[in-house]
Amino acid sequence: MKNASLPYNQSIFINGTGISGVQSIEGNYGVTEKNVNFIGFGYVTGLISQPMQGNFTVSRALISEDPFLNLTGDGPTYAFSGTIFYEKPNIGGTLENNLSGSFGFHSGYLNSYSISCGIGEVPSVQASISVFGDLGPGIDARYNGGAAAADNPTIRVPDQGGIVLTCDGSSTNRITSFSHTVELPREPIYALPTAATADILGDDVKWKMPAQVDLIYPVESTTNFTLEIDDYETKNLYGALTGIHVHPVDITINDDSGSEIIKFDLSKSRLISESFSSDVGGAITVNLTYKKYSNKR
Repeated sequence: MKNASLPYNQSIFINGTGISGVQSIEGNYGVTEKNVNFIGFGYVTGLISQPMQGNFTVSRALISEDPFLNLTGDGPTYAFSGTIFYEKPNIGGTLENNLSGSFGFHSGYLNSYSISCGIGEVPSVQASISVFGDLGPGIDARYNGGAAAADNPTIRVPDQGGIVLTCDGSSTNRITSFSHTVELPREPIYALPTAATADILGDDVKWKMPAQVDLIYPVESTTNFTLEIDDYETKNLYGALTGIHVHPVDITINDDSGSEIIKFDLSKSRLISESFSSDVGGAITVNLTYKKYSNKR
C-alpha cells in the first residue's frame, strides 16, 4: 500500500539550526539546454547553455528569533546550507534511523527577506534563496562546520501589544497592518579553472560553482503601513519636487515577556507613495510606502 509523507513528520535545518514555525517550503531547479543539430540528420543532443542555479523559498511564522536575518550580508561567509527531511512510510524511514528522505542545498544566498503582519495575526516571514551549489537529496544541513545540530530556538510568540511601529502619523492614527521587504540581489561570477587537471577531476562540482557571489548595492528596503485615519493628512504630490518627505521608521517585535525578537531601524526612510481609500461601512485608510537605500560600507 502506498502512503503519503505528511508535514508533521518533517524537520528543517538551516546551517545546523532547526527551524520552527515553517508554514511552507519550496525548492526547484531548471536546466537550460541548447540543441545541437547536424545537417542531414537534425537533432543530435542538447548541451547545457547556462550556469546551473536553483531556488528555495521558506515561509514561516515568527515564533522565535529568525536565523535568516544573520545571512543578509556580502561575501562567502554568508553562504549557507539547508535541508528538509521527511519520513518514508513505505520503508519505515525516519530521521532517527537515517532512512528518511531529504531535499536540500548548499551554497545558498539570501536574495530577499520579507515580514508582514495584521491585527490578530502572528507575523509571517518569507525568505527567498538563490542556490549556486548542488541541490537535491544527500545534503545534510544539520551540521555546520562539523558541529552537532543545535536545538530549535526557544519558542517566543509575539504579543500584539508588543509590536511597536513608528511612521509618520503613527502616534495618533491606528496602524492596522505592515509589511517590510529587503531585496538582496546577487551576482555570481564564474571563472575558468586554474588548478591541475587531476584536481579538477577530483572535485568536479567545485569548478562548476561561481568563483564568488557578490551582493549588488545599494540594498533596497520597502516598508508599507496601512493606517486608519484619525487626523492624518496626506502630502501633496508636487511637494516631492522640492524634497521627498523623509521620516524615521521603526519596527520592533517583542515576545509576551517584553523581550525583543526582531528590530528594524529604518532611519531617514523616504515616503514615495500614499494611497487613500474609503468605502461604505469602513473606516478611511491610507497606505504609506517608504523606501530606504543602503550602500556598501
